[in-house]
Amino acid sequence: WVEHVPHLDGPIITTPEDAIIALKQLVEEMERRYVEILGPTKLANIDAYNETVDEQKKLPRIYFFHDELADWMADKSDTQYRDAVSDYVVRLSGKARAAGIHLFLITQRPDKDALPGLIKANMGNKIALKVSNRLNSQIVLDEPGAEGLLGHGHMIAKLANQPGGMIYAQAPYLSAAEAAQIAQAIAKG
Repeated sequence: WVEHVPHLDGPIITTPEDAIIALKQLVEEMERRYVEILGPTKLANIDAYNETVDEQKKLPRIYFFHDELADWMADKSDTQYRDAVSDYVVRLSGKARAAGIHLFLITQRPDKDALPGLIKANMGNKIALKVSNRLNSQIVLDEPGAEGLLGHGHMIAKLANQPGGMIYAQAPYLSAAEAAQIAQAIAKG
């Protein structure tokens, strides 16, 4: 049902090879946008750029979701994927936000193989649902706390540039049937 919403730029990616291509294209798009945004006017980011151009020249934001990162990162036989993802994600996490590109790296199994240090160090915002132990919380958030969450959508966020530590929140429940109905309604327009 999700693959039918008009906001997708292409099909849902299901292979490591296609993920590498998509991340490479995101890096290329980020670099292209930097030339456009920083060009002769030397604007700071996509918001400043979009305020100064005609409606048809405005750049949309791009959101890239990589679900189950751990499955592919933990595959020791596929070093090409691990190396490419590490390289591209580090490059994107360093400056993609100013170009209007946002990465969401999702894993059910937070461990050092799923979130290598270089990738983790470049992630500004981190959100965790309940994890099984203190070590997993440390891997995701760089500190304990997520192991004590209540579950069922109870979450903790550590946001860049947010003073005061952790933010706790509760996500509302959305059944698979309700999610499908919403996606179908969006697809119909």
